Amino acid sequence: MNCLRMVGVMALLIAPELGAQTVVRPAPPLDSARATLRDAIVVLRDSLVTVDGAAARLQRDYWTASGPALVARARVMRDACARSRRTVPPTRQVVQSAELTDQNKLARRRELVTALDTLRTVLGRCETEFAAMSQEDQGERVRGYGNDRAIKVQRSIRSYEHNLQSFLQLMGIRILPAGSTRTPSAG
Repeated sequence: MNCLRMVGVMALLIAPELGAQTVVRPAPPLDSARATLRDAIVVLRDSLVTVDGAAARLQRDYWTASGPALVARARVMRDACARSRRTVPPTRQVVQSAELTDQNKLARRRELVTALDTLRTVLGRCETEFAAMSQEDQGERVRGYGNDRAIKVQRSIRSYEHNLQSFLQLMGIRILPAGSTRTPSAG
């Protein structure tokens, strides 16, 4: 009996050291269909980062910047929205063409496609509104309305991202944040 107790106590003392020996395995590689889906989504994500950045700069500067500087911010916002709007249809097409049979995946895809359609509409409106605000004499108009318009665009991006996360999680696709790298121990 004492021998069993000794073995039990030793096992408890050694167990924490063995925990350090746990091997973290990387996620299995994606099949070609999911890799294509991931790649299309990453292209759109990267283009939306430019819209977010332009909106953030506009929000940061709208109280203190000069009229010409605000007009320049409006032009950057217009261009970013136009680029991202052009990226939505190819992404939507790839999402729509994914062969899915599971009802949960189909439902999440419908939600994502709806979010993409909404995003495209909002980006089109953003392009139009900021094109009007990017004329030489529109600095005060940008100061008065640009921040509000930028916030609406950012809300639409956040809504799309929320739907995207649900879809990607269900599909087993992991997308790292822009600028991050995989570590060997985390896969």
